[in-house]
Amino acid sequence: MPRNVVAPEMLQRRIDCAMGRRPCELRLTNVRMIDVVNGEIVDNAEIFIDNGVIVDAGCECRATACQSIDLKGAYAAPGLIDAHVHIESSMLTPVRFARLIAPFGTTTIIADPHEIANVAGIEGIRFMMREAQRAEITMYFMLSSCVPATPFETSGAVLKAEDLVELIDDERVLGLAELMNVPGVLACDADLLKKAAMTLSAGKRIDGHSPLAAGAALSAYACAGVRSDHECSTAQELTQRLQRGFVVQMREGSAGQNVSALARAVTPKNSRFLCLCTDDASPDDVFAKGHVNNVVRKAVACGIDPIEAVRMATVNAAQHYGLAAKGIIAPGFDADLVVFDNLTDFNVLHAFAKGRLIAQSERMTTPEPPAADALQKGAVTGRVNIGQINKQSFTLRTRSGKARVIGLVPGNLVTRHLICDVPTDKDGVIDCRQQPGLLKIAVIERHHGSGRIGLGLVKGFVEEGRAFEGAIASTVAHDSHNIVVLGDNDADMISAVAELKRMQGGLALVRNGQVVSNLPLEIAGLMTDADAKGTALRKQSFIAAAHEKFGVPQNLHPVMAMSLLPLTVIAHLRVTDHGLFDSAAFKTVDIDPTA
Repeated sequence: MPRNVVAPEMLQRRIDCAMGRRPCELRLTNVRMIDVVNGEIVDNAEIFIDNGVIVDAGCECRATACQSIDLKGAYAAPGLIDAHVHIESSMLTPVRFARLIAPFGTTTIIADPHEIANVAGIEGIRFMMREAQRAEITMYFMLSSCVPATPFETSGAVLKAEDLVELIDDERVLGLAELMNVPGVLACDADLLKKAAMTLSAGKRIDGHSPLAAGAALSAYACAGVRSDHECSTAQELTQRLQRGFVVQMREGSAGQNVSALARAVTPKNSRFLCLCTDDASPDDVFAKGHVNNVVRKAVACGIDPIEAVRMATVNAAQHYGLAAKGIIAPGFDADLVVFDNLTDFNVLHAFAKGRLIAQSERMTTPEPPAADALQKGAVTGRVNIGQINKQSFTLRTRSGKARVIGLVPGNLVTRHLICDVPTDKDGVIDCRQQPGLLKIAVIERHHGSGRIGLGLVKGFVEEGRAFEGAIASTVAHDSHNIVVLGDNDADMISAVAELKRMQGGLALVRNGQVVSNLPLEIAGLMTDADAKGTALRKQSFIAAAHEKFGVPQNLHPVMAMSLLPLTVIAHLRVTDHGLFDSAAFKTVDIDPTA
């Protein structure tokens, strides 16, 4: 677990500050302090901070300070902790992402760099860790366990257990990230077990990812050392995992929102084993709703006691991951603090990281850092490598006139496996323009220039009965991040892919061969080093165009929904560069259900 170098002189300074023998750097007064240990609010409290650490807190402090801030009766809680997040989903580098979420009170994250690892391997993880060192909040990492996630897609890299050994002892690494290849674990895949054994031997945690797993399979999965899961979507799944010793991370992010379904299973007896996470946090969503404070807000709105919700977002996560100096407002703990206006809306008035005021009124108070070093970025740029694409590349046939179709479910990662009648010509070629609401999807391998393309059909991405009349494409496509493009005509799909190649990664909306909106993502085709606000505004514009001009339903996040269509570890029907994939059967299938 993370180690801090502590000198005797440092301890002496803290003791002297607490005893009033020397002044602290900062005092927060008139505080309604949330005591997450005793589960109560301490009114008229003071918090004394020196050298980034809390030296005393409460109503009977002897300490003094050189500077004071009157919080005017606002609520102070430990800085919020995101128990599981993919920074890349923000489309920002770690240092930019930190500045996106810090104004909303998140001062610590546990990140899985799974996305960039699937594109750039160990160099991608190193880039993320280097950039994280420049951030004003604390960023820990879990080592990506499944690169590639499954053998049914082509990633940009392969990470074996021996590749991760060099990083497992890094103090910024807390363990092994979501072990999403559940069938591989149950089949005792040798490399997966090596990764798990390496992690356990280092005394670190293994995160889980086991949607729909139950019974003996779930128990066997736990036997591999897995101790958490963020993929619960029902109260029953939550209970099953708690019974097997898991910590459940209740998720409310841009793609998956499960808090309302899980809250009904939360009780005062089991709440200590629950954490909160966002998993995927889009910058436009964060600016509109907040970050972990939004998850807390949702939990409270669903009937969870406010102090219990704050515990889930602070001390519970800290204790699960062994972060001994995080999660509590108490002497000797890091002075990571968030100040709320109330315990219903959880609007953030101030955010402190290691005793430094870094945000006020949900805005950063510190200057924007410089761009990442060009040499560091060199290993993770220029990552779109594809061959020629033509109309024949997207030809899709079914002899029976019926087809397997991916049915999207707004707000849920799980898709439906539909069997539908589809329009075809005399040769069985499917024409989506003849059935408004039906779109073609193509996933194009973009790492090695193999020319491999998988095809399928999607319903629910555009309003029923409305013509899409264009194409939308992205180099963000979980988990291997090949190109994913949806459209109702091949010409616009080709143009959208060409725009991604020109930008060397990003998002593109095309109609009649013209780019309607785009967003360059030059780093691994996943992120940009541009500032958070500018990126969020550009993404908002992209999303607005998808809704208003292309008919994407308002309750569907077009970028997130598109990016998850190749995700083979989530039920039920997906597409990868290898073809249409049935996650329940865990195999590729033909578009024609009669074949």
